Amino acid sequence: MKVAIIGAGVAGIASLKYVLEAGHECDCYEETESYGGTWVYTDKAVIDDDGLPVYRNMYKDLITNLPRQLMTLSDVPYDNSKKDIYLKQPEVLEYLTNFVNMFKLESSIKYRHQVIKIEPQDCHKWLLMAKHLKSNITTSKVYDFVFVCNGHCRYPRVPKIIGKNLFEGLQMHSRDFRNPVIFKSKRVLIIGAAYSGMDISQKIQKVAKTIFISHWKPISAEVHNSISKKPTVTKFTKNTAIFSDGTVEEIDAVVYCTGYEYKFPFLPASTGITVSNNWVKPLYKHIVNIEYPTMFFIGIPFFSAAFLISDIQARFAVSVIEKKTILPSKSEMLHELNNYITKLRMEKIPQRHVHKLGYKQKEYFDDLAKTASLVPFPPVYTNLYEYLIVNINNILGGKKSYVFVGSETFIEN
Repeated sequence: MKVAIIGAGVAGIASLKYVLEAGHECDCYEETESYGGTWVYTDKAVIDDDGLPVYRNMYKDLITNLPRQLMTLSDVPYDNSKKDIYLKQPEVLEYLTNFVNMFKLESSIKYRHQVIKIEPQDCHKWLLMAKHLKSNITTSKVYDFVFVCNGHCRYPRVPKIIGKNLFEGLQMHSRDFRNPVIFKSKRVLIIGAAYSGMDISQKIQKVAKTIFISHWKPISAEVHNSISKKPTVTKFTKNTAIFSDGTVEEIDAVVYCTGYEYKFPFLPASTGITVSNNWVKPLYKHIVNIEYPTMFFIGIPFFSAAFLISDIQARFAVSVIEKKTILPSKSEMLHELNNYITKLRMEKIPQRHVHKLGYKQKEYFDDLAKTASLVPFPPVYTNLYEYLIVNINNILGGKKSYVFVGSETFIEN
């Protein structure tokens, strides 16, 4: 079989490993000059040296918000000689480099190739058109299966706030944040109190004059004394932010840590895929394009352990290719999806969180493993993950360490 993989980040290289191991011909299209996706750091923001858009969202001195046990792909643990539990960005990239080298993946990666369009053909095959960004030459090739692994940290989501266009200070999304220097002596407003918002606020607190962090619901995580918690921003003026409690603060800069949007500009309507309020549909188990079940999406779920998600989803997809797993009929897959959406609505979960796992990660892993007869992750992985999202300050502080004891339990030091 001929397989195309779009993107050489974590989801892409995990998929590439399993596809090649199964003996299939594979091309992995990567728009940039290197594998690693979000784990590649560059000082450049917006435009690179070739005049092409920069989609990297890695900032300087980032430390992972999950311990290294949850930042692994199957069969490849981290070097046990490393003492740090929470890793720095270069250490994660080194791990991915070792992974690529160990399984001899790089020869299958087509760098600086931008996928322009993927269209369904007869017999459920796919016509893929890609442009080489250096030569500007577009080529086409037909594939039996397609893995969409282009990530979901590429297209920033920025809220619409009254007066936003009137504000005269600096405005940026967290995707373009690189280091704290530009905030020296500034009064900074951070909008969003998830991991990136909390982390960036801590990184700039040594240089900024004052920091306000705003979120639509009360912020439960601890913050440094120099950081003030604020409710939702309702309006901007040329130099102030007005909040839902009526308070007003003078500010010089705004950082939007407000997440990203799922977008697939290379997938026309003929593929059957649409995105509505960050719900990618129709997907069976967040993976299979129900309209054309020879297309798989790897790494769509969020608020989850991304490395583990990519690994088990890639194994699930390859199991389908190998016909070790027989998919249900289209009507049965749609029925399961509709039941899942109905359940989320009964739980009052908004549509934009259809792909959010959180506490449902263990249930999801178990379901994929059972459906495709996959070797499951030991329960200790999901037990540790659930413990961490309950104790969020352990993640933000990164001061605790964890040791797995058997397949189900861990010790916190």
